[in-house]
Amino acid sequence: MKTYDLLVILDLAGKEESLPETLGIVENEIKSVGGRVVRTQKMERKKFEYVAGPLESGFYVNFTCELPPLEIPKLRGKLELCSPVYRHLLVVAGEEPKKESAKAAAAV
Repeated sequence: MKTYDLLVILDLAGKEESLPETLGIVENEIKSVGGRVVRTQKMERKKFEYVAGPLESGFYVNFTCELPPLEIPKLRGKLELCSPVYRHLLVVAGEEPKKESAKAAAAV
């Protein structure tokens, strides 16, 4: 299992009191694919710089979790269908970009 950082933007529809229940839903999705939540970092509600849809702000939460790499597509699909999750980003935790990739990016 690898360690990942999962950033989610939640649409709580103005109901901050539903945050614990919503976090439980996301944690259950992680556990359903064989993962384990190591740490949950609640941030705050932030207004979006560029409004691209009906939502003007969202509540940001960062989950540090351990997941089997083969189950990543399954988790992404579940998060896409999870109604309180407006957007999500899943990256490998603590991994430095490869030097070749950094050089290629700098050349562009």
